Amino acid sequence: MVGRKEEQVILKKTLQSTSSEFIAILGRRRVGKTYLIEEFYGDDMAFQMSGQKDFSNKDHLAVFKEKLMEQFKGIKLPNRTDNWLNGVKNLIYCLEKTKGIRNKKAIVFFDEVPWLSKPKSKFLAALGYFWNEYARKNKLILVICGSASSWMLSKIVKEKGSLYNRMTKLIHIQPFTITETKEFLESKGIFYNTEQLIHIYMALGGIPHYLNEVEPGTSAVQNIQRMCFTKNGLLVNEFGNLYDALFTNSQDHKKIIEALFKTKRGLTKLQIAKETDLSPNGAFYSKIEELISCGFIMEVNDLGKKSKNNLLRLIDEYSLFYHQFIKGTKTISENHWHTLSNTPLYHTWSGYAFENFCFRHINNIKKALGINGMISNTASFYAKPTEKEPGAQIDMIIDRADKCINIIECKYFKEDFYLTKVEAEKIKSRKAVFKYHSNTKKQLFVTLVSPGKLIPSKESLGLIDQAISAESLLG
Repeated sequence: MVGRKEEQVILKKTLQSTSSEFIAILGRRRVGKTYLIEEFYGDDMAFQMSGQKDFSNKDHLAVFKEKLMEQFKGIKLPNRTDNWLNGVKNLIYCLEKTKGIRNKKAIVFFDEVPWLSKPKSKFLAALGYFWNEYARKNKLILVICGSASSWMLSKIVKEKGSLYNRMTKLIHIQPFTITETKEFLESKGIFYNTEQLIHIYMALGGIPHYLNEVEPGTSAVQNIQRMCFTKNGLLVNEFGNLYDALFTNSQDHKKIIEALFKTKRGLTKLQIAKETDLSPNGAFYSKIEELISCGFIMEVNDLGKKSKNNLLRLIDEYSLFYHQFIKGTKTISENHWHTLSNTPLYHTWSGYAFENFCFRHINNIKKALGINGMISNTASFYAKPTEKEPGAQIDMIIDRADKCINIIECKYFKEDFYLTKVEAEKIKSRKAVFKYHSNTKKQLFVTLVSPGKLIPSKESLGLIDQAISAESLLG
């Protein structure tokens, strides 16, 4: 299995534990939650079932009965499976009947729990009964999974009813890093160089389901063309399907994403409310939290400002790519993406997409700087121009505990490059403005991150303190 090393350690401990385990798995749709559980536990699974988005409670109960009969063949169910309480009593009966033939812990897996827990279904109450009355007393592993991370957090992790404080393990599955993406593609016989890897990652992100569609023997451009710009491409209509599957009344979530797409710096919550004409009430803030918990947007501290002024920025690679290139596209040629990838629009997108790549891999950047073990705060910085100084926008700053600050310059250059005089002057200006407005006494380092390598020149010497190539982030 590629990646998921920390998660596998946790799951291994649940098998070795002498007590029962209640595991909640969170993570956005398509990120590989189900694959992890099925691959790791494999044949040890005693029972599993997945919720379906458009199924009614009656439909789910019918499927539950079918699964019991299928996975516990020959056992006559003692109760009618007409509600979830009777359903889990049947499950308990089946587990007891088969206890003698198992030499390991029984594993019960409910996937897409938010869809199983329809309003008035009482599924969670029945799940609480199952855990409290049987599972916790019988050295059993109960695994529940859901793509709607915020729902899982509020209804399971922070729930105050029968499941309160019952969970023993919480695993939040994240998209693959660039290193894991490389490993995943190589496991499929695809050996991309750094340029190709960055290109595919900026468009698709580290989502295993998307990356699994990348074909060997074809370039990043060819794969993106096929997946995003052909009639039956996997990602042509994925945006609507993705958000509709995750969120109730997803139109508001889509409005928030679109508002953030339109600004490269990011917006505060109140600015988002204004841009979308949504009322800044509890429901609005819940939608923001849902998007954050699912990994579509991220909150970045604006250095020196109150938390209410924190910026939210669109971080999901596919959502950004969709709005920039796929949405509204009608006439598509066979070389559509190849043509687009040589236009100014591509260069605008790639610059912002690479900044997102750097935010995604901030820990890799810290490791490359030798400060991954140090307490630090990642922030952005913005200053309006004054009579004395011009304004400046710095998307990433690492404020360190050793009284140093790294000003991170994210530059998308595919190949090795020289720093031009114009770029050098801009960097000097931003550094000076930051020093003036922040009034900091800390040591300032200018760090340049780019896919290509910086070739030292008179423009970069004395200005760029550290140059990090994307290749060095793969380690």
